[in-house]
Amino acid sequence: MPPRPGMNLSQVRKKYIQLSPVNAVSNGEYSSRGGLPLIKFDISSSKTPMFLNGDELRINGRITSKQAAGAALGNTDKNFVDAFCGRFANVIHTVTISSKRLNQVIERVENYWRIVPSVVSAIHGNEDINTVLSHEGDHFETNFLGRHSLVAQDAGNKGKSFSSRLYAGVLNSGQMMDLSDNGLGGLVIEILLKSDVNVVFGEDAATNNATFNVSDLLLSCPLYYMDAAAAPPQQTFAFNSLSSVFQTVNSSVSVVALTPGLKQVSSIFVNFMNTNEIGNQNFNSARLGNLGEVRGLRFSLNGILQPLSYRMLTDEEANNATTTHHTYAARTLIDRNYIEAVSVNRFSETNRCVLAYNNWNAGVVDRNQTQNNDGVNQGTAAGFGILYDSFGTGEDLSETVFSFELEASGTDLDGTAAKAQGTYMIFLNKNEIIMSADGIQVVR
Repeated sequence: MPPRPGMNLSQVRKKYIQLSPVNAVSNGEYSSRGGLPLIKFDISSSKTPMFLNGDELRINGRITSKQAAGAALGNTDKNFVDAFCGRFANVIHTVTISSKRLNQVIERVENYWRIVPSVVSAIHGNEDINTVLSHEGDHFETNFLGRHSLVAQDAGNKGKSFSSRLYAGVLNSGQMMDLSDNGLGGLVIEILLKSDVNVVFGEDAATNNATFNVSDLLLSCPLYYMDAAAAPPQQTFAFNSLSSVFQTVNSSVSVVALTPGLKQVSSIFVNFMNTNEIGNQNFNSARLGNLGEVRGLRFSLNGILQPLSYRMLTDEEANNATTTHHTYAARTLIDRNYIEAVSVNRFSETNRCVLAYNNWNAGVVDRNQTQNNDGVNQGTAAGFGILYDSFGTGEDLSETVFSFELEASGTDLDGTAAKAQGTYMIFLNKNEIIMSADGIQVVR
């Protein structure tokens, strides 16, 4: 990333440092079952200007999966992790980033394992997944060749190395972060791990109570140092935060409504999975589930259709009353708005995506309601979303009721426990940090 305007290039020095967790345990392993489930890194502040390039920050380590008794997972057994989420993101529940000097939370990303699959599949193509993302967080394709990569790369309980980015708005804002005493005063990064039943899944994983641990952790930080006179202190810092809410959809005509309490919402995207599969190790807790036969979708603010003044229809609107629990036609309008919401950009600017008509990994046709819930079949990249503002100040939802109304076929969502849908809603909100020698103020 180039230095900010006003910086003297001859006085800028780039340096990489590696940090170990400050809450290191004796065996170096972190897990929800056999060790500490919280990983904590401290990046110290500096008296002179020091900037962090969050886009290049990486957490490095090794993930090992095994049976609860300690034996290796069988190469041909049904043990899986979600492909789009990847092995590393699959183990994370929450990422919290705070100012070290002031102990003030800047961003807390909850339901991390539900956000990453949407980001990876909506703004990356197979080329990205098979190259850079595969080497980073062990993301992989959902076809039959990729599904057993968990155990094929874990022979002898040696685990799999990773060097992954962290998906947080403040780290991926497109600008450097001032960590000096006049800026953020250093950073604290905390990672809370998920429970075992929500990581390695599948029929054999449930039978063997498959578990995981993360070890050999290091945080690689790209830092820019400069003389005090090289650049003025950073006074403001803008970023999009990721806030999530969980709700349920229980009937074929459902309205989800809430007041987000956020002032500058850029976009909202939503993904789903069957509620009876949550917390069950037989099933994939990170999958982007398909809702079956969706007939229509509308977004509203205070009961008024906005920003689209019409209902989004699908080709399924003309289906007969026969229940199939499948999607047979492309939901072009819904898919387009979903991609815009995740990328926070116009559809015409989309360069890569796996959500395609005939994609082997996440095709948009012939998907059933339980697609890839057991790891055996190809995955999907289904979701809903709406873009409010990619350039300006965002939509004020601090005192506004946001809602979406979903219409499905009469028997796809009938309110039974087996068919109710867990609904994960992610709000991208514009924020600004105002910095001075007296401290920082986060304006949300």
